[in-house]
Amino acid sequence: MNQLKKYLMINSAFSLLSGLLLTFASSSINTLFGISNKIVLPIIGINLLIFSLMVYYVAVKQLKNKSLVNLITSLDLLWVIGSLALLIFQWFNLTSIGYIVIGCVAIWIAYLGAMQFKFNKA
Repeated sequence: MNQLKKYLMINSAFSLLSGLLLTFASSSINTLFGISNKIVLPIIGINLLIFSLMVYYVAVKQLKNKSLVNLITSLDLLWVIGSLALLIFQWFNLTSIGYIVIGCVAIWIAYLGAMQFKFNKA
């Protein structure tokens, strides 16, 4: 498996897992993060599930399509920027654990995006 495909597959799997957790364990995560709105996390989760399918499709069927890989990497970058803004401005009065988890996920997504960018250029 080439490196670009490897990182896209990891991105897809992580997005799938995150999407499933946010969709089906949103009540527990809401409690952990201090979120009272019960529909926000499932909406994010469903979008992550769709994103996961898109990333998987590109990894398996469209790996040579640099534009699609760039789109995925750009969406990852937007996720990281949004997460950083959330952390910097401490929006939504989340718990400390919530902000820590968001920061850790942002670092992981930034790494995946950087690897996708690197190996899409090769």
